Amino acid sequence: MQSDHYSFEHVADGAWAAIALPAGGGVGNACIADLGGRSLVIDCGFTPAAARDLRSAAEEFAGPVERLVITHGDFDHYGGSAAFADLPILVTEPTRAAITENGSARAARLQAQLEDEIAEMKERDAPEWEWEQIDRIAAQLPFDIALPTETYDGERDLGGAVAIDCGAAHTVSDAVVWLPRGRVLFAGDLVTPGNHLNLTRGHPPENWLRALDRMQALQAEHVFGGHGPVAGPEAIADARGYIETLLDLAAQPGDHDVPEGYAGWAFPEGFQQNLEALQAR
Repeated sequence: MQSDHYSFEHVADGAWAAIALPAGGGVGNACIADLGGRSLVIDCGFTPAAARDLRSAAEEFAGPVERLVITHGDFDHYGGSAAFADLPILVTEPTRAAITENGSARAARLQAQLEDEIAEMKERDAPEWEWEQIDRIAAQLPFDIALPTETYDGERDLGGAVAIDCGAAHTVSDAVVWLPRGRVLFAGDLVTPGNHLNLTRGHPPENWLRALDRMQALQAEHVFGGHGPVAGPEAIADARGYIETLLDLAAQPGDHDVPEGYAGWAFPEGFQQNLEALQAR
């Protein structure tokens, strides 16, 4: 399966990672699961074109798509939902409310903000991949958002996959999806291997740590999330260490540099933003 938006990786029996390409319109990763002659797509990227590639890949790998699951209400995880408008779209109730309130307005703002975005990119001499990405996004504007059609609370068994509501952590509601057949965990933005997490939304980081406990108990062999590569269970421990390090530094006065262990992670500006948000609590 060739795509301008994703590279596809067969992670384990019945599970594929869709890793967002830097210049593509996916922006966030996604997951495809084989439910036995039918497929499940988890998250659907920033743009409809990226989402159409996800749907085509799911049909090629595992059969007709039965349902789209969205892990949380950030646009790079639901912006392409129109490609699944004819199917059930499952989210938690708080995520449904967030997408309903913000989704269409966010899509409309993309076109209005395009000139400012291009001016900002010229000013900082943005790399070539960013120009390719914004060209792909601009070519699709304006586009619609398909709103969620189903909600759940706690857990939802999907027959080969389990959607698990982890509560407020990165956003007002964050879910993960467990694929027991291949012992694969798609963690949304709660675990993003090699990328700084985003703790700036004001939700208690202790909630996030409890979500990580819940994920650890699944004993996954393969873990990946909304950003970064496929990893193993160590990715959960890495996320925990990152949050605990930030909490420790936020309790100490003064400025702090990025610890050496996280210096090579993507989205490096995120560390200082996280630190300031935790210090302001």
